[in-house]
Amino acid sequence: MIKKISSTSFLLFLIIFFTGKAVGQHALSVGPMFHLNFGNGKVTPGYGFEIAYWNYEHFPYSVDLGFEYEKSKFRLYSEAQTGIAVTGVSAGPFLEFKNSSPVQAGLQGSFWINYFVGVDCRFRIMKGQDFIAPGIYAKLPFAIGPRANNGSSSDHDWDWD
Repeated sequence: MIKKISSTSFLLFLIIFFTGKAVGQHALSVGPMFHLNFGNGKVTPGYGFEIAYWNYEHFPYSVDLGFEYEKSKFRLYSEAQTGIAVTGVSAGPFLEFKNSSPVQAGLQGSFWINYFVGVDCRFRIMKGQDFIAPGIYAKLPFAIGPRANNGSSSDHDWDWD
């Protein structure tokens, strides 16, 4: 049996389907991040900075590099990301440096909603311990590299392939 599709669902489908083709560029985004880290019965603030390379030419993908400082801890991380319109997911490894303790490694993942200012929720696993860190951030995007252009006039920056 075929169910009726709402106009909202159809519009969402169109936005998701055409977003990658409409942008057709490479970009960098940079900006500060703030998280509240919940784990081991404690809540501690974390302050960080992240830079991400985005490729929107076909399927949008990204890789980021960031750091976060949290009371006597310093994390360095990198994640693979993908997103459509204003939402996305990311996952990757991190290293945690803590005073005189040995360096520890773990995995983290996030889901986020943003445009230039956003909210995210990060999940971190390290030595069998789970941490959750909701946060906010701001990103400043910079277009880099050539735009996708199929030979049309340069007056049309949003050419379709």
